[in-house]
Amino acid sequence: MTTKRAGWVGVIAMAGALIYGFSSGDFRAEGSAILDLAWGRVTLIDLYVGLFLIGAWVVWRERSVLRALPWLIGMVFLGSLAAAAYVVYAGTVLRDSNSPPAN
Repeated sequence: MTTKRAGWVGVIAMAGALIYGFSSGDFRAEGSAILDLAWGRVTLIDLYVGLFLIGAWVVWRERSVLRALPWLIGMVFLGSLAAAAYVVYAGTVLRDSNSPPAN
């Protein structure tokens, strides 16, 4: 599976999960219940560690915090959906940069 295809799988999975969560659940009530649980807190820590690691990779790859900022903001609000979209973007740019020049 290519990087770009893997990114699309992530985008579709996360978009579906977010749509399901927001349409079927009560974010405020269920979010506070999750944080009352030990594994809820562990999951939140895991989320933020992943956000930091992927965010650092995006900043490194973009060579500029300013260019990476929209992606970082997206990851804060959309989580892995934005990270997967960046993988699609990175796979597209990587593929384009490795393609032979057009005549």
